[in-house]
Amino acid sequence: MNSPVIIGNATLYLGDCLQILPTLPKVDAVITDPVWPNAKADLAGKADPYGLLSSMLSLIETTRIAIHLGCDSDPRILCAVPAAWPFFRVCWLKIARPHYKGRLLYGSDIAYLFGEPPAASAGAHLIPGEICAVSSAGKEADHPCPRKLEHVDWLMRKWGGNIVLDPFMGSGTTGVAAARDGRKFIGIEIEPRYFDIACERIENAQRQVLMFA
Repeated sequence: MNSPVIIGNATLYLGDCLQILPTLPKVDAVITDPVWPNAKADLAGKADPYGLLSSMLSLIETTRIAIHLGCDSDPRILCAVPAAWPFFRVCWLKIARPHYKGRLLYGSDIAYLFGEPPAASAGAHLIPGEICAVSSAGKEADHPCPRKLEHVDWLMRKWGGNIVLDPFMGSGTTGVAAARDGRKFIGIEIEPRYFDIACERIENAQRQVLMFA
């Protein structure tokens, strides 16, 4: 296992999450976008996404999990989530400017929340289930299946914790959201190309936070 890259409050690992997770401490929340059963992109783990998610979750100690999927992702993979994290709710992550994939009008992603919700606080007694990304930005990162930063920002605020983990970091959108919200982040990515993109994006996000602080 390679030594982690430390960028401010972020600790980033290049490697297989199944090897790295047993070395990590407990985290407050997991926010992740795992490879899904009908993934068309050439992603590591697509041969057995259910087995990968099940194995990954067996190695994590956390209070709550948010699994972020596209509206065209087969949700039956969620059967891999152990009963130790009870289902909480579905969240509709809308996109103000939909696009299409063949006959499918792609107007939203979906997030599934499991586990114990964050403690209630002023202005945050309830966990809502809807957010609309209104940014006119197109593809925000060089990755075959990037997620909208507005969506992940929202999940970070509503379902995150002091220490947030993404075992399938990809191009680092969860880490960028953690930096913007001042949270500690642990990310793992197996593909060197996407790991380098994630490092650059997270470093830039932290630099912007410091600049405006």
